[in-house]
Amino acid sequence: MKIIYIFLLHCHCSKCYSVPVRKRVRKRTPSLTLLSLPEEVLLCVLQRLSAEDLLSVRVVHSQLRDIVDNHSSVWARISFKDTWPNPTTLWLFERAAEKGNFEAAVKLGIAYLYNEGPLLSDEGRADVCGRKASHYFSLAEGLRAQNADPFIWVFIRPPWSPSGSCCKAVVFDHLKNECDKNKDNRGPLLHCLARVLQFFEVSDDEKHCEAMAMLEQSSLAGCLKSSYSLWEINRKISGSDPGRYLQCVRTLRDYAAKGCWQAQLTLAKLCSVGNPLGLETKACTDLVAQLFSLSNTSTSSDTPAILKQGIKDSMRYILVDWLVEVTTMKDFSSLTLHVTVGCVDRYLTQRSVPKACLQLLGIACMVVCTRYVSKEILTIREAVWLTDNTYKYEDLVRMMGEVVSVLKGKIRSPTLLDYGEVLLSLLPLERRTTHLFSYICELSLLHSALATPPRAKLACAVLLLTRALHHYAPIWPWQLVDYTGFSKDDLIPLCLLLYVKCFSQDVPKDYRHISLTGVKQRFEDETYRCISKEKVMDYKELCQMLEIPEEKPQLEPLSPTATAEACTFLASPSSTSKRRRDDGVHTNRGSFMATPTAELSNQEETLLGEILDWSLDTSCSGYEGDQEESEAEKDAESSMISLKLYPVTDADSRQLHCRAMSSDEDSICETDQELVETKGPVCISSCANLQSSGYSSVSPSSSCSSSLISCTLKNLTSNLGSTSADAQPGFRLLLPMQRSRGTSSKQVKRKNKAAHSGGEVDRTDEEDGVEFLSL
Repeated sequence: MKIIYIFLLHCHCSKCYSVPVRKRVRKRTPSLTLLSLPEEVLLCVLQRLSAEDLLSVRVVHSQLRDIVDNHSSVWARISFKDTWPNPTTLWLFERAAEKGNFEAAVKLGIAYLYNEGPLLSDEGRADVCGRKASHYFSLAEGLRAQNADPFIWVFIRPPWSPSGSCCKAVVFDHLKNECDKNKDNRGPLLHCLARVLQFFEVSDDEKHCEAMAMLEQSSLAGCLKSSYSLWEINRKISGSDPGRYLQCVRTLRDYAAKGCWQAQLTLAKLCSVGNPLGLETKACTDLVAQLFSLSNTSTSSDTPAILKQGIKDSMRYILVDWLVEVTTMKDFSSLTLHVTVGCVDRYLTQRSVPKACLQLLGIACMVVCTRYVSKEILTIREAVWLTDNTYKYEDLVRMMGEVVSVLKGKIRSPTLLDYGEVLLSLLPLERRTTHLFSYICELSLLHSALATPPRAKLACAVLLLTRALHHYAPIWPWQLVDYTGFSKDDLIPLCLLLYVKCFSQDVPKDYRHISLTGVKQRFEDETYRCISKEKVMDYKELCQMLEIPEEKPQLEPLSPTATAEACTFLASPSSTSKRRRDDGVHTNRGSFMATPTAELSNQEETLLGEILDWSLDTSCSGYEGDQEESEAEKDAESSMISLKLYPVTDADSRQLHCRAMSSDEDSICETDQELVETKGPVCISSCANLQSSGYSSVSPSSSCSSSLISCTLKNLTSNLGSTSADAQPGFRLLLPMQRSRGTSSKQVKRKNKAAHSGGEVDRTDEEDGVEFLSL
């Protein structure tokens, strides 16, 4: 047998000399999916989704569908941001509301109340809408924040339509029936019904007796706000008897210990002027000091959050200045303005707003706050008009729902004026110095940087600056140190910031080169003793008053786009206040006014179109019963005045005066009737002054005064030309005139009697989970 050896020659490469190795198969790790998460974590993820995203996730897998359907917490916390009930999403809102979603309940209640969203037949609309609105308002009242007071009365407060088909009346009746069925929510609902009855005429004793009975039942049901309201009513009765007064103060202390913020404020004011409880001096001082210390621990910094939402300082400044203009024009109290700005800031810290909707947010907050704070409300229809019809009726209704839902029903929050009342009761100031304090408080609203400090500390800094500007000595007495807990050194940095922001920096201008000085013009009135015209000491003298070394203040330059931002997000309000212009701006407003005015244009069609556009379109109102918007103001409906315009041959020699009709007048006076019937030129002019606000226009409100304004018809004669020659004599032009409900033929100018305290307003509880000092 032959053995054959075969020798293989290798090239000595690594491939030839490599030994084959058995390959190891790696096991794939299972991929993590949403279903791999623990159910607790998955619930947290689902609760952060919006309603639309939740529905999309629900159809992905059966397990996700079961989790969504079987857990009420998911539906209770989903977001309906920028979503409004409509026939397609109505079922989604209803299901979420029944599962405990506050936002869905509020939006459904407002949607049914104003007939905005759900489609219903005309037959029995008021009854159907009222019944559904009352159900969801009741749900929302039970789901509001724990530190918020009952709030749904804001939407159903008078005026009501006398026709009997008012949706508000239906809501009121159904809520009364709900009180008997819903024992858990009985207290807040009774409080809301009592508040509604309190807004009726004072002569209606039956309704006021019923309101008192409801407040007592609400207090027995555990509503702390009703208990404090009853205490406030009985306070005057017990003032004459020392024993009853002592018991009254002790009751107030109990309410303050339970967390009623308004009770804490009232108790601090009583202890600042005396010792009603007979306590030791130290204990009485601690009661007041605790009120100021609570503000430091509970107030968060809002400005960085606002700036993160894309809202620039100049944009916020323009918005607040516009709100000041509206407040001045409507003669609202300063407290209304402060609460409105507070709502705007709190909303912006939680949700972003497009620049085009920033004005809508501001006017929506004012509509809600006037109903909550003031006796005189700002109607939805008039609020739309104030924005130069930039937004529609339904836009404002929906923004009101967004605001209330984001704020969790907590409309009222403590302001500078609340702490200022306590400070001024500790050491009263002269009347002129008190006006200066109010003036600086309103100036501070304009600047985002001054929204950061706690309200109590900022109020103390305002008082320190006020006393320094009016040369008070000592500038910060020991009483203020003991009662507030703030020393002068603690307040000096904030005081200097106040001075720089309010008095040293240049005032921004809008896109028409008009200085935004709404607060300054507001305090130029004799009511405030023209305090804004007072010359302010310079920075060096202020440092000498504060006994600190002079340091050059750091002034922030204005944004280069500040002059153009107003044009893109803010329409002009209707105001009659004066506003100074730069010398370079032409006196004729026709080239840069955004709001239609009564000035004569260069074209006949433009003139007629602008005048006819003044009428308020009630067809946009989605709520037939809410006759703050439509029917209940039958006495205030827009009536049409027939004026005759005749061709003019010699306008230079024939000049007449025209009268801007006030909403407080029931008819034209005899002098005006003779003027209308005279065959001569008639000028239709705005009630604004020649040096009017950059926001000025014709106002349908009751604050517009009746004044005679001289004007000529040269432009009208030249514009009409041959057209007027061919026109028939006695051409009728219809102008709207609005009359206030329940007013006489003589116009009465309302005075703002509350310079900084708000007078007639109702304050609400504020702090959540706060333990007040119990003695």
